[in-house]
Amino acid sequence: MECFIVSREDITGSDLTIRGEEAHHALKSLRLRPGESLLATDLDGTSFECKYIGETEKNLNCQIVRVLPNFGEPSRDVLLIQGMIAQPARWEFLLEKATELGVTSIMPVITEWTEQRHLRIDRADRILRAAVKQTKRSRLPNLIVLDAGEMMSFEEGLVLAKQQGREIILLHDEAAESLATSTSQSIALVVGPEGGFTPDEIALARDQFGARLATLGSRRLRAETAAIAALAVLSL
Repeated sequence: MECFIVSREDITGSDLTIRGEEAHHALKSLRLRPGESLLATDLDGTSFECKYIGETEKNLNCQIVRVLPNFGEPSRDVLLIQGMIAQPARWEFLLEKATELGVTSIMPVITEWTEQRHLRIDRADRILRAAVKQTKRSRLPNLIVLDAGEMMSFEEGLVLAKQQGREIILLHDEAAESLATSTSQSIALVVGPEGGFTPDEIALARDQFGARLATLGSRRLRAETAAIAALAVLSL
């Protein structure tokens, strides 16, 4: 079944309406026909298995067959605190793959070696939504940024993780402990930008916020590769 995004106000009882670009894609690109099944997500934790019953004013009228709470969502709640990546293409690749791997929230942060300090929220939102549809998730990851795409500092990210009661795990290629040993269900995964973290940043995370240093192995990975590999380990 193809997956579409639906607004909560377009759900009434067992009736569900898909509008706008989503409806256009279903009718013109996918050529959906009455009687076919589809999946709809409200991006807030609920998916709906539906049957397409007809078209009204270029909108898809559907009948809900099953309500699927937390469909496609992992058991672990993972916040990715990511030192912002300088190259936009690599950052966007990470957004897509992190969403596919089930990340709950993504917080790009400014570190001492961060080069890129601003991001396009509109572009990021489109990537997140497309990845949700691709993987048939029911929840849109929360992109944690300030107004106008400004980012929080590394320390502010750690403060938020601590306030949320998460186990903080900082990836470090010289750590002795493997990431695979983690059993926590609420995690803040902290990954550096190109060049990694400075010794002072590592000390701050470890000594003031109780971060556990963990490694993915002996190979030194690019920032986005490390984050994706770590999320894959945590999603198992």
